Amino acid sequence: MNTTTNPTLSAATLLAIPPTEPERLFSGDPETARQEFRALASIWHPDRCSRLEATEVFQHLGRLYEAALGKLRDGIWQTPGLLRLRATDETEFRVRYHREREFELGRVFVGDDIVTTLVDRAHADLFPNALVAIGRLPCADARMAAEVGRCLPEIIRCFEIGAGQVLVVRKTPDLLPLREVLDHYDGRLDPRHVAWIVSSLLNLACYLDYAGIVHNAISTETYYISPPAHSGALLGGWWYAVRQGEPLRAAPAATIQYAPIDVMTHRRGDHRIDLESIRALGRELLGDITGSRLAREKAAPPPMIDWLRLPAGACALDDYQTWQRQVLPASFDERRFVELDLTRQDLY
Repeated sequence: MNTTTNPTLSAATLLAIPPTEPERLFSGDPETARQEFRALASIWHPDRCSRLEATEVFQHLGRLYEAALGKLRDGIWQTPGLLRLRATDETEFRVRYHREREFELGRVFVGDDIVTTLVDRAHADLFPNALVAIGRLPCADARMAAEVGRCLPEIIRCFEIGAGQVLVVRKTPDLLPLREVLDHYDGRLDPRHVAWIVSSLLNLACYLDYAGIVHNAISTETYYISPPAHSGALLGGWWYAVRQGEPLRAAPAATIQYAPIDVMTHRRGDHRIDLESIRALGRELLGDITGSRLAREKAAPPPMIDWLRLPAGACALDDYQTWQRQVLPASFDERRFVELDLTRQDLY
């Protein structure tokens, strides 16, 4: 909204703009915003305006302008579907996105081809950890790299803005945020879809075990799925990753809640954290992350529910083989591809 060309906005319209959204009133340029503020201030100054609301509107305009200047200093300016980020070296980046959501360290913006994460200044100490963890993911050969690479993040760029640190990773258009998928289906998926999602995660857990990395944040917030390919990618949460046996730096609340008690007591990287997180994710996809209602509500075949409620093993490969060779055959009569008819157009 350009106030210079639209100076006749009503008092109600101006007062309805929250201080957190100055972008609705001002342009994302300091000099233009100053001119826009002066134009409105000259109209609503109590010495010039006889309306009863003049003082209230004038004071509110000042708060909005200060908020705008703060956002411009922080290097972030957001309008619907478009995020403008100004790095500390004055380079500007434009990010088009479909959905924004908050998480414990900041905000995530999901687009067709990228996922952009803004980590607030208060958590900047965790940001380098993600770069190191992603940068040291090993592969034995080109074949493994081609197979596993689809499931792991590829960093496009990272940079600093006034508000914090920014990480941009590549995403193929078919990958959908699992959190959004679950919300789309009102918090419960068909167990046949849960089966292939858990399978893809256990396969990834085997790789993480091979790599000696504990992710520590596998969840519906960090995992993205490809419905047509029945596969997924772990694009978020790498801030918490550590090597097996290393001290934990931090962990999201859900990880702390469902990780083995002895692991959290010693606070060291342990693959059981990821394996328990996968079980919790499977229960959540069925409608109850605690697992207490799943059997009563017949949310899935009993062998599947039993496995999701049992403690994880110590080895990802053992868990994967048990799941594939025992749990799935006992839960479903035959292995067949079950289409999940969902695209990003359905979500956005």
